[in-house]
Amino acid sequence: MFTLLIVEDERWEREGLVDFLDWKSMGIEIIGTAFNGLDGVEKALTLRPDIIITDIRMPGMNGLEMANRIREQLPDVRFIVLTGYNEFEYTREAIFLHVDDYVLKPVEEEDMKNAMARVLKECELIRSRRQDHVRLQEKLQFGARMAAEKRLSELLHDRIDQDQQEHDLLAGAEDLRANFYDAMVIAPMDSTLREETVRRLIGSPCFIVSCDELSGGMAVILPDPGPDTVSSETAAKILIKEWSDARPYMPVIGMGHKANSLHMLKKSYRQALNAAKYGVFYGHAGVITAEMEEMARIRFSKQAGEFLAAWQEMSRQLRLHLLALHKEEVYTQLEAMIKLITDATGAHVAALLNSLIIELSVLADGQGGNNGSIQQFLAMNRLQDMHGYVRNYVSEIIHLLDEKMNNKDKYIVDKVIRLIDERYGSGELSLTVLADEVFVSPNHLNTMFKKITGRTVHQFLVDTRMSKAEELLRTTKLKVSEIAGSIGMSNISYFCSIFKQEFGLSPGEYQELMQRP
Repeated sequence: MFTLLIVEDERWEREGLVDFLDWKSMGIEIIGTAFNGLDGVEKALTLRPDIIITDIRMPGMNGLEMANRIREQLPDVRFIVLTGYNEFEYTREAIFLHVDDYVLKPVEEEDMKNAMARVLKECELIRSRRQDHVRLQEKLQFGARMAAEKRLSELLHDRIDQDQQEHDLLAGAEDLRANFYDAMVIAPMDSTLREETVRRLIGSPCFIVSCDELSGGMAVILPDPGPDTVSSETAAKILIKEWSDARPYMPVIGMGHKANSLHMLKKSYRQALNAAKYGVFYGHAGVITAEMEEMARIRFSKQAGEFLAAWQEMSRQLRLHLLALHKEEVYTQLEAMIKLITDATGAHVAALLNSLIIELSVLADGQGGNNGSIQQFLAMNRLQDMHGYVRNYVSEIIHLLDEKMNNKDKYIVDKVIRLIDERYGSGELSLTVLADEVFVSPNHLNTMFKKITGRTVHQFLVDTRMSKAEELLRTTKLKVSEIAGSIGMSNISYFCSIFKQEFGLSPGEYQELMQRP
């Protein structure tokens, strides 16, 4: 659809042109009318039409003067002039001004349609060239942006020589050149964010790189080459306003101090990252500035002694409640400890909770946990997740202690099974050794073990070793002697005899059969 402005000083002529043709069927939309040349210039610069139909003779400013003024600022506008005057001067001036077509008054429908068809072809060519130019510029801008973002990613994530001079950092990434830089780190609280969504909302030149330290996070760098650039404060307000209703959980936006060079930008990024991590950890959505995160650490340092004393006493009370199996008191105490951490923002929470887990594991002989490694726990970046991990750990400690106190035989048997699974490769492992580990006599251990599992300790140990040997014969090229040694059976003849009783083939035959192509 192309747009049309009609300029005619005669009211009836002007209104008649509006209804003269079925403009929409021709792909044309009338966006305004003007009553003389001066009004036409004002309307044209405001509405920016594709086509202007104008009378030549009008008071104040004639149609050709108006066309000249408009073309200075809108060179792609196409003009059709209406005139009942065929004077040579007007014709020559119209040609000089590249007026695209003309129609003589009184205007005939067929003449107007023909003139408009010719002008529309010109408009289509202009639009096509404009679109090609826009696509070319977008490709060039995309390439320049990609180069700049690659350089930024290398700088921010320590993948570039920190001794490089500023001009070396800008080589091949000139779009990064600016007087100042603002750094933001955006971390989603519910789901991932789309880079293009952030670019569109900010509406100002910016660079976006992934934030390796926060899952789903992104670093947004705003260069500040002049007064028209959006600041980080303005960008954050735009994002918060847009997301306040559109997302169930507001993301965290960490903001660093303004940087006056690319080298200082890395420090600003770290400030923004720490602020975002702080917000994510404590569940504080919205904007978190570097000052807010720094002040939290300062406040904690002033009350660290009092905090640690309270924490140690709470930890002692928790252990006592666990040993007494006072379940309700255990969970109440744990919630109080989490609240203490929440109120004392800036504490080294991961280290505190990790120490608590180690202390509690002693109560259950090193057992417990939710099958997640301690590395997984330490990698958590939300207090809520750590709270859940510790709560599950405490629940399993309660279960183990309860079993240890109220179902002693099963507790001992479970421990022996774990010891066999851990030490089956030792040739020294025996019923006597295992009995010493659980502080009962060998006979008593064998009796309770068979009662619960249906097998003697020796049978269970042999079965475990045969199972491990079968797996190694099936999946590796190890020699039979090496496999026998790895499962704690140095007597190869004895190993081969037991294996054949179990599987009907010698170890060598079994390995050859299982690994046959």
